[in-house]
Amino acid sequence: METTVHLDARANEVWAVLTDFPAYGEWNPFITAVSGLLAEDERLEVRFMQAGGKPMTFRPRVLRVSPARQIRWLGKLGPGGLFDGEHYFVLEPQQDGTTMLTHGERFTGILVPLMGKTINETEGGFTSMNDALAARLKEVGD
Repeated sequence: METTVHLDARANEVWAVLTDFPAYGEWNPFITAVSGLLAEDERLEVRFMQAGGKPMTFRPRVLRVSPARQIRWLGKLGPGGLFDGEHYFVLEPQQDGTTMLTHGERFTGILVPLMGKTINETEGGFTSMNDALAARLKEVGD
């Protein structure tokens, strides 16, 4: 599952907002809190809002951090192999000084065929986060 958004900000400005975890509660309707060290092989604590407003917390392992380029983490339901999600943000600087953000998640595991509704709802959360990110960038840019 993948979403894209064209952001009217430079990649380093997008990066600054994406990695300002303490401020997520101020602007992000989907991922409302993140704590931990954003470094490869570290664990984060991520709280997000499921459809219907129910919060859920998980502890993904950071796979990749490339400043102003990408963040990837892997979350698992249970011991792994049941329902795993590799969440990613990929920033692509554009020649006009804007940024194309690809925000997605690759789901794997034996429960994926049964989780269609959850995956579809998650895509809506990604879209709402992307829209809120664009608004936040406009706000901090003023």
